[in-house]
Amino acid sequence: MSQGTGLELRPVRTRRDIKAFGDAARTAQGQDPNWVGWLDEDLDLALNPRRSIFVRENDVQGWVALRDGRAVGRILAVRNRAHLDKYQDATGQFGFLEGIDERRLFAALTQCAASWLRKRGLQRMQGPFSASINHEAGLLVEGFEQPPMMRTNHAQPWYAHHLENLGFCRAADLQAYLCRPAESRYPERVRMALARWSGRRRLRLVTMSRRHFQRDMAIVNDIYNDAWADNWNAIPVGEQEARLIARAVRPLLRLDWITLGYWDEEPIAVVSQVPNINEATADLQGKLLPFGWAKLLWRLKIRGLKSSRIPMIGLRRRWQGTRVGGMAVAALMARALENAQRARVERLEISWMLANNRQVLNLCESLPARHYKTFRIFEKSL
Repeated sequence: MSQGTGLELRPVRTRRDIKAFGDAARTAQGQDPNWVGWLDEDLDLALNPRRSIFVRENDVQGWVALRDGRAVGRILAVRNRAHLDKYQDATGQFGFLEGIDERRLFAALTQCAASWLRKRGLQRMQGPFSASINHEAGLLVEGFEQPPMMRTNHAQPWYAHHLENLGFCRAADLQAYLCRPAESRYPERVRMALARWSGRRRLRLVTMSRRHFQRDMAIVNDIYNDAWADNWNAIPVGEQEARLIARAVRPLLRLDWITLGYWDEEPIAVVSQVPNINEATADLQGKLLPFGWAKLLWRLKIRGLKSSRIPMIGLRRRWQGTRVGGMAVAALMARALENAQRARVERLEISWMLANNRQVLNLCESLPARHYKTFRIFEKSL
């Protein structure tokens, strides 16, 4: 599709197109020392219909913007069936947005996605979600000077500038907080509180089991879907998608960093901490072959990483606002900080949280952690 501006917008249909999709991000942000792109393997896993349950279950189309054969931008449009079934709001989504600093490029990309969504009966577009709110959500608008943690967005200041000039407005802000584990006395305070609490013997913390990995991951997913069911724009993660995600990330996880809270025999809460794989892949240029896997696993399993992320603090809805629920989350967060301290993690990010979720933000500030990044969801009528 020619745009009459020296740009060609090529639909993503083949593995060659997916590679160009990855190249577009490197063109747009590769000169920024803080940028860390997706691995080619992860991008193929997300976009290849033969491998991605998300692509097979939804209407998805990506485009790469080319100029003189060089990939200079990209976008993905999604008609998310789970979102539409739940909200009935005629809203489509866009994500994986990348581009060099050029207004007409961003105009061409967003107009192409808007036209595709409009033809499918949708009346509004919202994003970026790469590829849904359960994955990488929001566009970085504050905190450009810091490198991204795994599965969080990094962008250049001109991304938001161009979207705003094209009529996109803020729909929601998501925040990330940064904690220095070595400086935190939170675990000590929680131990003292638990010692005084009459219910302490009924609360158990259970680390994920390697032997029962699939069972425990199903419990984690069930808590996640319940805990976030009432959150803004939340949609459930299906069982098949959860299994595929678990299988893909299992080699990179530290199972002793994923902890469930049981009240008597009921799993009611979970806190997961993951090593910041971006720290280990930043210099791999997106390639795991031929030697990238060996470098990644050595850095992850032998040398260890200095940064980590807590992407999930989940508490079942019926326990939210209760003493039991509060103590369970506090105990799980204390365990996460102790794990980080033992591993000599220097930077721990908790993300993301809605900017108006005062309860969780207060928890972060009590660690203590400070707000250091903001990711914005934009929207526009079609």
